[in-house]
Amino acid sequence: MTDQKKDLNRFFKHSYIYAIGNIINRLGAFLLLPVYTNYLTTGEYGAIELFYAVSAVVFGFLSMGIAHATLRFYFEYDNVADQHQVVSTNYVSSLIVSIIGVTFVGFWYKDISILVFSSEKYSLGVLLILATIVFELSSQICLAYVRAVEKSLLFVYIAVAKLIIQVSINIYLVIYAEQGVIGVLTGNLMAVFIGWVILSIFTLKNCGLKVDLKKLIPILHYSFPFLLGTFTQLISTNIDKFGLNYIDSLSSVGVYMLAIKFSMIIEQLIGEPFSRSYGSFRFSIMKQDNASEIQSKIVRYLLYTTLTIALGISLLIKEILMILSDESFWVAAKIVPIVIFASILKIMNYPLQTGILYAKKTKYFFYIGIVTAVVSVGGNLSLIPIFGIFGACYALILTDLVSLILMHFKSQKYFKVHYNYLKLFLSVGVAVLLFISSLLIPEMSIAYVIILKLLIISLFVMILVKSRYFLNHDEEKHIYLFISEKILRRSK
Repeated sequence: MTDQKKDLNRFFKHSYIYAIGNIINRLGAFLLLPVYTNYLTTGEYGAIELFYAVSAVVFGFLSMGIAHATLRFYFEYDNVADQHQVVSTNYVSSLIVSIIGVTFVGFWYKDISILVFSSEKYSLGVLLILATIVFELSSQICLAYVRAVEKSLLFVYIAVAKLIIQVSINIYLVIYAEQGVIGVLTGNLMAVFIGWVILSIFTLKNCGLKVDLKKLIPILHYSFPFLLGTFTQLISTNIDKFGLNYIDSLSSVGVYMLAIKFSMIIEQLIGEPFSRSYGSFRFSIMKQDNASEIQSKIVRYLLYTTLTIALGISLLIKEILMILSDESFWVAAKIVPIVIFASILKIMNYPLQTGILYAKKTKYFFYIGIVTAVVSVGGNLSLIPIFGIFGACYALILTDLVSLILMHFKSQKYFKVHYNYLKLFLSVGVAVLLFISSLLIPEMSIAYVIILKLLIISLFVMILVKSRYFLNHDEEKHIYLFISEKILRRSK
């Protein structure tokens, strides 16, 4: 087996395991979806999503990109003791920063509730999300270590533990205790806490608690542009929710965010497992002569896989919502096929950042973030008043498209990768044409509609796999062998 195939096999092996873990990790949200969409109003569902937005803002400021820096600087050293000191130093630093930051923000918990919800009704919810942030931040450092040492199975075990806690507590608190939004936030806090305990024990057992301030200084220097970039990113990713809340209604936020949740399935099934595996993988191969060729292939495979899942969700979302949710949420089916395109752009953006990260030119995250923030604010404020929820969708796509183009252009300057753009764009075109063809399916039994749509998805897969234009014979054979090995291994 060639070195390139060995590298690809190693990458796909851990991506595959991370995908399983991520499915389990996110399964709770979808197992609980019938609970949320039948026992909560669209307004209450919107309130939960606004809580997540507030959490993202605080989390983004306090994280400062230290979790990513842990990966980058872990591979900067060859000595295991130095590598462990990078992890333990970042773990302690993150924990201290998060406790101080959350305590500071906590003084205004009632004011935050009034600002976001125009009421003190959800003040307790603000405290719950702040407590969750403390455990989540240091957990990210531990997960970076897990990724660095390629212990991907541990991620699966933690995901199972969190799933059991989250689902059981949320079902009890929402259905039986009738705690509504507060019940959801409490269940999330308990799930994150369990994961934090397991990850901390594993990390500290292996790395200890040795803090080296000399290592922290270059890490902070590397991470600071992430903090600046985070500020602009937070504006870009949350202006739609707050804009809909103030310009339209909390119910619109609920419907919009339900659509976003389904569009994010591909980010959770494909994007997150990919980033967890590729984040360390790309730095481990950068000194190889064929690093550019490996990235080109991986990006192409990533797009094909993402398009397949995205097409499936877009085709079946109407029937899924009819089965799972109250009728007031069904309008989200019209939004999902639009916003899912933004999720595709987000996923493809990650590998295109490689050149910037390897060259340590993280300042460009801030510069690009400024541009995308302006695009996002301008797009949402101008389009939401005209198109409502759909205006937020159009602004989301525009923002992510601008970010991807700028990131790719700048990254190519530091790490030149020759992509087959024609193949990439043509695969997107085929997916779009097949989706449009599905709109011609006449009204009939829901079972027949699902069967026809599954056939369309199968046709797309066949086009990608069997057409020599998208995959050559060696690539097709390699994929079959990889899948066969996994199936045989599971059957033993």
